[in-house]
Amino acid sequence: MSSLLGHALAGLTISAAFTKGRPPRRTWAFAMACALAPDLDWFTGFLPFLDGTSLSHRGMSHSLIAAVLIATGAMLIGFRSELRNPRPWACLLSAAFSHGLLDACTFGGTGVAFLLPFSKARFVCVWQPIFVSPIPLSGKLFDWLLFSLGTEVVWIGIPALLVFSAPRAFQWLRLRKRSEETP
Repeated sequence: MSSLLGHALAGLTISAAFTKGRPPRRTWAFAMACALAPDLDWFTGFLPFLDGTSLSHRGMSHSLIAAVLIATGAMLIGFRSELRNPRPWACLLSAAFSHGLLDACTFGGTGVAFLLPFSKARFVCVWQPIFVSPIPLSGKLFDWLLFSLGTEVVWIGIPALLVFSAPRAFQWLRLRKRSEETP
């Protein structure tokens, strides 16, 4: 799996992409929560009778149906007054779905069961540039964690930086062009 940091950054970036200007705290907080929520199934690893079932890690909680349910729950909790506005719902749905996409892009671990309960197939991306985060940390695993965080900086952090900085850069260019046009 991608680290919690990578998933949270993806949720924050998605909230920035769906809002004009700086996203409201409520939007980025709920988008990050939606991006992190599917990893609650990680705790099923402590229950051996769930191992290999649809409730195990990267199972039902990473499916498309779960993304819809997570986004809908977040809308009902945090955006009740905006239920008719599709923009926050699309933001939260994208954030929830981003979790499975990032996990499918990780090198290592099992695939993601996007189509549960209709299919038990697990999917991985053809290109997997992000290394899976090691859990638990001990000895050489700390070096692995640093390496996996480095891949997240490259493949999640740099695109996030572009999403955050591109609108400001375009605004700066527009202001500069206006100042040059006025005598």
